[in-house]
Amino acid sequence: MSRPTRSLLQALAAFVAIITLTNIGSATTRERILFTFQGTLDGANPAAPLVADAKGNFYGTAANGCTYNDGCVFQLSHPNGIWTQTVLYSFSGPDGATPTASVILDSAGNVYGTTALGGAFNSGTAFELTPTDRGPWTETLLHSFGSGTDGYQPSEIAFSSSGDIYGTTQFGGTASAGSDNGGTVYRLTFADGAWTETLLYSFPGDFLGPNGDLPFGGLAIDHAGNLYGVTQAGGANGHGTVFTLARAADGSFTERIIHSFHITDGDLPNSTPVFDSAGNLYGTTYFGGNVNLCPSEGCGTIYELMKNSDGSWSEILLRELQQEDGSEAIGPVVFDRDGNLYAAAQAGGAYSWGTILKLTPRTSAPWAETIVHDFTNNPDGASPSGILVDSSGSIFGTTGAGGSSQLGVIFEIAQ
Repeated sequence: MSRPTRSLLQALAAFVAIITLTNIGSATTRERILFTFQGTLDGANPAAPLVADAKGNFYGTAANGCTYNDGCVFQLSHPNGIWTQTVLYSFSGPDGATPTASVILDSAGNVYGTTALGGAFNSGTAFELTPTDRGPWTETLLHSFGSGTDGYQPSEIAFSSSGDIYGTTQFGGTASAGSDNGGTVYRLTFADGAWTETLLYSFPGDFLGPNGDLPFGGLAIDHAGNLYGVTQAGGANGHGTVFTLARAADGSFTERIIHSFHITDGDLPNSTPVFDSAGNLYGTTYFGGNVNLCPSEGCGTIYELMKNSDGSWSEILLRELQQEDGSEAIGPVVFDRDGNLYAAAQAGGAYSWGTILKLTPRTSAPWAETIVHDFTNNPDGASPSGILVDSSGSIFGTTGAGGSSQLGVIFEIAQ
């Protein structure tokens, strides 16, 4: 159930270029290739969005490549106006392998994240990277997954207001013997100089519902400490769910499904849900929508969940992708300062290599759509892995493939 990827070609020479692409029904934008991955030296196949620090530096992960071909964490900075990529840490297996999720930063500039594989049980890790005066950063292994019922293949993590770390694992847990199990939600708490994992919820592993299974992406945390996430399978209709873990006064959590997808509104939800200022949730599904397209499974959707006064949630389908505007929608979605929503599609579009989409709010759904960029594979990348939007409206992101090396790029799109 892992996110599909495209086959990759042998690495070629680095290339940096600026191109302008204009398509009918699309915005006129200027894309700049900030960096092209080369494999052994600097990583390959980034599979998650970038994050930014207060100085405008970006941080990300490469799932493959780097010194030991087990992936790495990198920084992209621009001293003197020139963008420079620096590998902060290369994984080697026992310390983690295959980082496929975004990292997060603390106030001291330390970097936290997960690897999908590696660690003591080759089932994934949670890690912290600390800056050094020069050279690679220092890694602290916070937790190795797979020792029992704590799950395996972790995804994005998030800090709570108290400094605890919350996350999901796609597989594992406490379901019945013989099951691959449905995944977990966990917490890492720091005390007495060490991090301790607590299993908060284990999905049942029946995969067909009515509960959810196979959580993917990270968790959104509201002001009351309640957790929100998605599962790729299960639910009332077997096409995935949005769930919440409600926090009680004693610190325990109770799980509740707040939306079950039914394919025409989405299938295989695949990204961390995002709150707006009013407390509504937004996300993407990889498939679903118009089942006459892509083929017969839908090209993916972008959705909103609004909380009602009685505590229930209502879904608004903001966009059903149509192939020409993209397919295989991914998130997390991003808002700009004007309230426009951005998401990516890993395939489809004018050249079949994916798109960046902008949705402009209006009083009724679907929201107005603009195709911000159509990827061409070479040199500007293919299969975008996620995006962020800065205060000027520029879009930054990575592609998991394409570019002159076919190993992915880091790009900027100026609007």
